[in-house]
This record gives sequence, C-alpha cells and structure tokens, in this order.
Amino acid sequence: MVALASTLLGLVFSLVLVTASQAFTGVPVSYRTHVVRSGETLWEIAHEAAPEADTRDTVRGLMTLNGLDTVTLMPGQELRLP
Repeated sequence: MVALASTLLGLVFSLVLVTASQAFTGVPVSYRTHVVRSGETLWEIAHEAAPEADTRDTVRGLMTLNGLDTVTLMPGQELRLP
C-alpha cells in the first residue's frame, strides 16, 4: 500500500514538474517511458539514457523528473526519460 501511494505521489509530482516546465518555456517537453525490469538499477538506466554525461548528474535528474526520493526501483515501475 505504501509503495502504491509512493508511486502515485511520484507520478503526480512528475506531472506538476512537466506542466511547470512547459508553462515557463512554452515548449512542449517530450519524454519516453521506460518500464523497469527486475534487477535493473537507476544507475544503469541513467547510463543507458545518457552514456556521454556524468551518470551521477543523470541519476539526480531522473530522480527529480520522476519525483523519486530514493534510487530503489520496483519491477514494472514506469520512469520518464528525456
């Protein structure tokens, strides 16, 4: 139950961030969705999403974008990737 509530809160927070970013820039922000597989880490996802960037920065950006308080992921969880 706590995981579901946390996931829903994260989705709401992400929607607020995307809406706010569009409001300030006037440019629609497009994202792709990644479904977390069993055993996959946020570090791996971040590195695959932006292999040329500092992975620590990418992890922080994904946490902010997805409203994550922790790097712990659940299989089946949907993440937004720029």
